[in-house]
Amino acid sequence: MFSAFTGGRCPFDRLFCALNLLKIQQVMNYLFLKDIVSSPWQVDANTFRSLLPIFRGFMAGASIEKAEEPEYYKPYSISAADKSTVMGYYADDQPELMDQEPEKEKVVNVLPIRSVLTKHDQECGPRGTRTYANRLFRADAEENVIGHIIVMESGGGQAIAVPELTDAILKCKKPIITWVDGMACSAAYYIASYTKEIIASRANDIIGCIGTMAVYEGRKSKSEENEDGEIQVTIYADGSEEKNEEYTRAIDEFDFTLVKVRFLNPLNDKFKTDVTGNRSAVKPEQLKGRSYFASDCVGTLVDSIGEFSVAMDRIIALADFKPTKKTSNQNNKVTLNSFIPMKKQFVNVNKVLNVETLEATEEGVFLNEDQLELVDSQIAQIDTLTSEHATAINAVTAELATATESITAVTAERDTARNELTNALNPFNAIDPTIASAETPEAKVQAIRTLLAAKPGAAPAQNLGSTDPITEEVDWEAIDNLPHNKAVDANI
Repeated sequence: MFSAFTGGRCPFDRLFCALNLLKIQQVMNYLFLKDIVSSPWQVDANTFRSLLPIFRGFMAGASIEKAEEPEYYKPYSISAADKSTVMGYYADDQPELMDQEPEKEKVVNVLPIRSVLTKHDQECGPRGTRTYANRLFRADAEENVIGHIIVMESGGGQAIAVPELTDAILKCKKPIITWVDGMACSAAYYIASYTKEIIASRANDIIGCIGTMAVYEGRKSKSEENEDGEIQVTIYADGSEEKNEEYTRAIDEFDFTLVKVRFLNPLNDKFKTDVTGNRSAVKPEQLKGRSYFASDCVGTLVDSIGEFSVAMDRIIALADFKPTKKTSNQNNKVTLNSFIPMKKQFVNVNKVLNVETLEATEEGVFLNEDQLELVDSQIAQIDTLTSEHATAINAVTAELATATESITAVTAERDTARNELTNALNPFNAIDPTIASAETPEAKVQAIRTLLAAKPGAAPAQNLGSTDPITEEVDWEAIDNLPHNKAVDANI
């Protein structure tokens, strides 16, 4: 018996019901057994351990009576205006609702998915994902349906059951979100990841279990005698050496390599790739098969935690639905549940949302997806401008620091020059007070000239030595042209 699973836990009574895919009376139905044991599954280990006794019961010829689909498994619609239940949604597999004329008011389609997921309908009641997909298509085509809420309460199921519903979700034109009613694991989470948002009902809802496992059970190809003295042999025709090779290696040789390489790894790789493609915030460590409480994975595996009314508010916002007046057919009373202008307006918010007047209900203000994108883009622009401003400030600060260093260097050079000039002028200042009182070098030079001009001549400070050379030729013309000699000649 082969089973490949990726999923979570479910109540035992629902498991028992979900696995009775076809009616088994006195003789076991071959198609039913084949569907169970030969199809890959996606469900967690706890659920699988609960399934094993049921599998063995079926192998022993268990008989289970056919049952109708439970009422709380059936889809229904909720008024988008006052959030009251309108009616069970009609579908091909619910002929009792076909004659009812649906109200034309805008509604939200609610699609419960409870129990182990199978591709085909289960004879004990729960429907398969192919039926769920048909119900989703049927509701999405209705003009008065504004969106869908999938109520998920499942620990997983058949791998082949997943594409039936995920393909339908991708093709629907109306927004779809998932509200987890206790558990969304493995195959169930796989499906939920395709919806726009995942909202858990409580902090301790079980979420995740993203991983793949397989269980092989059976007798060896050449078995020992059983209690009845019987043996089992498996014989393959020539050229069929790869037939059931994965199973044979696992049972006969305890070698699981082929099972992993050919079945488990490809299923698991696609599972993780699809989940991360649908929800980019999921962390790598959350893709290793562990289940989490919803409170531990808000922002990654789930978007938020809230009551069903929160899911209603979100789908109404995503659908950009604004209720007006609703007339009740039962009591002919008019109930006003419309959006009304807010007393206080916010100029900047109105500008961002491109609306003249903000509107609200008694429950609060709601934004649709486009409006949220506008707000998000404005925040992104602010972040960009803030980053650019910070970069510019850093650049100016760096330039200012460079300029400050240059000023400091120039100031030091100036001070050095001043000191050198002062040191050079001090000897001259000591000659005479008139030189010391002169304020500029030019004035000091003039003062020196004035002092020199006032002295007609000067005696040599010492006698000439005998070895001092005596110049025979004297340039009297140069001497006469000296300023002080000219002053003497002019009787100044």
